[in-house]
Amino acid sequence: MKLKEFISNLNNLVKTNPEALDYDVVTSKDDEGNGFNLVYYAPQIGHFDEDRDFQEVQEANAVCVN
Repeated sequence: MKLKEFISNLNNLVKTNPEALDYDVVTSKDDEGNGFNLVYYAPQIGHFDEDRDFQEVQEANAVCVN
């Protein structure tokens, strides 16, 4: 998903559920919803390579949300 689509989804969510602005933000541990974690950190830009971890030192191509 691109950041513009993510932001659009968030904007639509808030338009229909303005109370969500006061909710905590969480991420799921896996695609089956076997657990959740609170988001503690602000988003950051970095480089994501599917064979490696997210790194801040290379040419940016991704936004890390947690």
